[in-house]
Amino acid sequence: MKQDFRKELKEARKEVEGLPRDGKASTLDAYWGVCCGDVLIAEGNIQNQDREWENASLAEELLGIGRYLEGYDHLLSNLQWAVSRMLDALPWHPRLKLELLEFDRTLLHRIEALQGHELGESEDIEGKIDFLRRNIERADRGEFDAIEQTGHLLRDPIEWTAAYERIIDQAEEKVSELLEGYPRGMGFCHAYWSTKTQVLRLQYGIAWRSPSAMNPRVMFD
Repeated sequence: MKQDFRKELKEARKEVEGLPRDGKASTLDAYWGVCCGDVLIAEGNIQNQDREWENASLAEELLGIGRYLEGYDHLLSNLQWAVSRMLDALPWHPRLKLELLEFDRTLLHRIEALQGHELGESEDIEGKIDFLRRNIERADRGEFDAIEQTGHLLRDPIEWTAAYERIIDQAEEKVSELLEGYPRGMGFCHAYWSTKTQVLRLQYGIAWRSPSAMNPRVMFD
């Protein structure tokens, strides 16, 4: 029988509702159950390419509980595992991603202190943190031409702004509703980008350029 992770997360949230953070083993297990549910739902959304707009709120919930559980050494490795997986499941949210990476770094340093030696992940995390900070600062100053791109495809630098990040989940949910029932075959990406462009422009006043607009020489199916 297929596990219903959404139902399990709902039950886990109900279990911790009003539960004092007293450090008892049963309390820690209950809160950890919510963290696991957050990660599993977020990963499922990415795999299914559906409801990805939920993932930022799931990441925020994980982060909030994680800062409580961080106080217990025996949970550090589990927490780092959860944060690392959530980072992979988080769509375009640079500021939230930076917050998660900084928490990941804190966990890693705690683990290193307990084990008495450095772990190989530290340098990689620092590089990601520096990259995000640089681009966020440039976006905050309006220096869009200076924003560094990664990968082969260009993205609209507007995606680095706080204004875009603040509303993108609401916008994506609206796009999803408008495209409900639309065939997910060839050409869907163009329908998605067109709808997203209109929603951002008409409802939020944000002029967003799609990957096809940013990469005119690339053929998208």
